[in-house]
Amino acid sequence: MKKMFRVMAAGALAAALMAGSVSAAQMENGVLKAGEGAGEGYKIALLQQHQTNAFQIAVSEAAEAAAEELGVELTMLSADQDAATQISQIEQCVSEGYDAILFEPVDPDGLGYAAKAAADEGVIVINIISACTDWEDYGIAALSCGDNVTAGETEMKEVAELIGGKGNIAILTGPSGDSGGLQRLEGYENVLKDYPDIKQVVEPADCQWDTASAQATVESWLSAYDLDAIVCENDGMAVGAGNAAGADSGIVITGVDGTPDGFEAIKDGRITGTVSQNGGEMAANGLNAAVLLLKGEELESNTLITMNTWIDAENVADYE
Repeated sequence: MKKMFRVMAAGALAAALMAGSVSAAQMENGVLKAGEGAGEGYKIALLQQHQTNAFQIAVSEAAEAAAEELGVELTMLSADQDAATQISQIEQCVSEGYDAILFEPVDPDGLGYAAKAAADEGVIVINIISACTDWEDYGIAALSCGDNVTAGETEMKEVAELIGGKGNIAILTGPSGDSGGLQRLEGYENVLKDYPDIKQVVEPADCQWDTASAQATVESWLSAYDLDAIVCENDGMAVGAGNAAGADSGIVITGVDGTPDGFEAIKDGRITGTVSQNGGEMAANGLNAAVLLLKGEELESNTLITMNTWIDAENVADYE
């Protein structure tokens, strides 16, 4: 069932934006700000792939906070991982007169035409988190995401150091067609080229970002392989791997996203660390970009990249 939340921001319009380009509100440390109250009167939709894990909940919460600060009316919808549902949601938002649509594509190859149809109707369309294939060709105004290749490289470099540059590893991936997951895998491969003594003893397993699926997969692996590290493309799967291995297992287990459940697993020893890309900031940056464009501003760049940070037991308390 689709879930809908509506955020109506209270309070009067604050200071107006300075005239000119987005240089008046440049990204600083991966954050873009349009200004308090700058979005008063605008109606914006946020269409998520789903709303079922800690990462997506963080995205929803950050979007609500950004909407309140900006003064926009925000509607959030879940596609429940169904591309047809998401296409219908885009069409619905166009027909209901939304000024802007932010969407995280369920199908990176199949959502472009729906986005283009919305853009052709004058709606500002922002792609967040996971990029549509050839997104600029479909009239999408901006992409707000993390640098997934760098995130994958950061994660695998940490793993390589932690296992002393040699050993047996296994990888858990997100859905096979997801662009973010493919880019993280590319980052892993970039690093592994420099570590010939690190061996993948089993083919990467597609666990759909899901904790329970990852746990079941790793439980079967542990009875068949001697693993030094399990490298996961998100925190949810890392938590599942950690649940299977148990606290302080001696296996290096890592994730990506920097979610609350990941932080808890770091603290209790089920996983080793995570690369935070701040998915909430991706949504917030997308909202701020939409408001700037609606007000006639020009973005300094139409690709908005959040920062990557390695988080482990030594610094996790700084990010809770």
